Amino acid sequence: MKVTIQNLGILQHAEIELKPLTVFIGLNGTGKTWTAHTLSAILGPYGYSKYLKAYLTGKVAQTYPPLQAAMTKLLEQGSVQLDILQFANDYLETYVNDVARLAPTWMRSFLATNRVNFDQLQVSFQLAATKAECLAKIQTATIDRQLGVGRDKALLHALKEAGNATIHFYSEGDSLEKLPPKAFKLFVAGEVFKLFHQSFFTGLYVLPTERTTFITFPISTAAKEEIGIQDNFAENVQTAVEKHGERLTGTIQHFLTMTAIASRIEGSVDRQDQIRENPDLQKFVKLADFLEQEILRGSLQFETDAMGRKKLLFQYAKEARLEMPIASAMAKELAPLALYLRYLATPGEWLIFDEPEMNLHPALQVELMEFLGMLVNAGLQVLITTHSPYLVDHLINLMQATKHPDHENIKKLFYLEQPHAFLVRAQVSAYLFREDEDSEKVTVRNILTEDGLMDWETFSNVSEDVSAIYSQLL
Repeated sequence: MKVTIQNLGILQHAEIELKPLTVFIGLNGTGKTWTAHTLSAILGPYGYSKYLKAYLTGKVAQTYPPLQAAMTKLLEQGSVQLDILQFANDYLETYVNDVARLAPTWMRSFLATNRVNFDQLQVSFQLAATKAECLAKIQTATIDRQLGVGRDKALLHALKEAGNATIHFYSEGDSLEKLPPKAFKLFVAGEVFKLFHQSFFTGLYVLPTERTTFITFPISTAAKEEIGIQDNFAENVQTAVEKHGERLTGTIQHFLTMTAIASRIEGSVDRQDQIRENPDLQKFVKLADFLEQEILRGSLQFETDAMGRKKLLFQYAKEARLEMPIASAMAKELAPLALYLRYLATPGEWLIFDEPEMNLHPALQVELMEFLGMLVNAGLQVLITTHSPYLVDHLINLMQATKHPDHENIKKLFYLEQPHAFLVRAQVSAYLFREDEDSEKVTVRNILTEDGLMDWETFSNVSEDVSAIYSQLL
């Protein structure tokens, strides 16, 4: 998936190809995080929720004639089949660009600011390289949803079987006459656009830099819905912080919801049921185990306090458990990643990890880079923003290792000794965010060469400056 972004704060122009591992590097204040968060807003549940609301009120540019014709037929005949695969083939790129077109209208809300003007923001997507993959996800998707009270009292049904190109909407008797027009349109369009949105990424999770603070708070278990594409996501998630009289960014709200869902699943049969239905999820639980044992060198556990709130504890030795506020910075940094893998992760999701090197010793940064490679090879897509030369240099090592004929032998050179961390060049994209000295605007350029090397001048220039200063002092 290729994306072009223009006029996002200080960022003047960027052309980015999202790969299984995408890396943003550059000086502070060059727009890396804003770019990552803008993409998460458009491609995640927030963008879906805002677009669906705009569609219902006639504020979108596209009309989608096949969808409108299907809804008309459904109202007239009580049943309709929509060739969702053909519809997606014709309108999927149109859809995502129409979602992006609305981004300037809600970016202030998403970033929780009234001080920035996003009127000139432009975001556009090209799906040529990933469209076939998106269509394959749509074809293999299953839908079995009802609108009403309970399955026996459903007023409207949506049904799609895996491998089938059509989605079937139908009602029972005269039940459609009981539905308000808005509810009818919300249900039908919501299912179609949800399928579109989830064809890009089956789910999207963000680990913002604020994670090290919020993971220390008692976790609210009030969240009742699984995080993901929800009709009321944008509205409901804000209530988690409004009672404090403050607005938090959409990424922080998303993070709070993520930890709440993880705490609710902990101790329940939900995850076990998911794994029984889809054994492929077990690999993410094993990755969580590996992260705790080999990198954190401790384990994470929940404890319920007297008020019924969940607290996260870090056990670093036998019978030695610490509350998160006094656990190591490393534990605060990586605990959210462990929770995500153990309780939430599924293949095809997109994990946006803002500055994963925070609070980590260089040796742990190198280990984490290898672990991120393992996540990519397990079926997740990952985007990181970073200031760490250790991460960037070691990413080059992981790509070079793939070319070596004897993976088993060279694995001993690596910190985690896991060949599953090695990455193919085609899995990776890397971009330097650089401020133009004349215009004081930021542009973005691809710094990954065809042979898997990087020109990361933002780090090397500093190293050269430090060495030059020392030589002049002698």
